[in-house]
Amino acid sequence: MNEQVPDRAWFSPLLNQIADVAGVRAALLIGRDKSCQRIYIPKPPVAHDHWLVQLVGDEAANKIAKRWGGHGLDIPPALGGQMRRRRRAIAEMTTNGMSINRISRALGVARSTVTDQRRKMDRPPATGDLFPSDED
Repeated sequence: MNEQVPDRAWFSPLLNQIADVAGVRAALLIGRDKSCQRIYIPKPPVAHDHWLVQLVGDEAANKIAKRWGGHGLDIPPALGGQMRRRRRAIAEMTTNGMSINRISRALGVARSTVTDQRRKMDRPPATGDLFPSDED
């Protein structure tokens, strides 16, 4: 039985694959620290002093190496530079109970960005009367 893990809205397809293989934390760290870079993944086992182990830990690094070892990966921008994706990510992470600090650290955005977006989520959308009556 192959259980399908839903895409994380704020991840690119590659970061989703990394999350499936090594966990969301590893994908977030790689997306944040290696965004817009080409990285080389060594074949397993990954040396303890390798940057990948230092970044994501031994277990996650070796899972990544087992999947992509010997290849280069082009890490996309963590959020693709798109405000819509960032807003969706903040909303989803907030719904999942993540703190402002965790969200801002994971997405590489200022706390004020997260708090502003959360404030917008809490207020109902503005609904102006498009056809005001003459009775006023």
